Amino acid sequence: IDYVFVPIHEGGHLLFSYFGHTLMVAGGTLLQLGVPVMLAVYFAFQRQATGAAFSAFFLFENFLNVATYMADSRRMELQYVTVGDPDFAEHDWAAMFTQMGVLQYDTKIASVVRAIGWLGMIAVVIWLWQRTQPSTQAPGPQALRPYSRI
Repeated sequence: IDYVFVPIHEGGHLLFSYFGHTLMVAGGTLLQLGVPVMLAVYFAFQRQATGAAFSAFFLFENFLNVATYMADSRRMELQYVTVGDPDFAEHDWAAMFTQMGVLQYDTKIASVVRAIGWLGMIAVVIWLWQRTQPSTQAPGPQALRPYSRI
């Protein structure tokens, strides 16, 4: 599934390039995370819990990829995938972390993002599992007498 989000990430750079360099650099990650968010919201409004859960799961799964990219900011060893001339390609997170003045914390920030990804995926699985369990709650007095006045 990770390869599905590579063109979405690269498309984000193109989409956000109209709003300046900073948003163009961040746009890849914004769209990569934004697509599953939009799908989760759509499924939630359609009251399709399974679709919302799968979309939310893949949102958090994308955090693992983002964390890997973040952790590579100083080393820059990952192979680039780019749209356009590769001579002008830049490492998204190296550029953003440098601009924010936090490049030296790339691996620490990546660790937090990775943890959020794992915790989010686990939470989504637990939430979906709980929704599929039959209710074990005994009916209360109001449930036995729905038309009574108390």
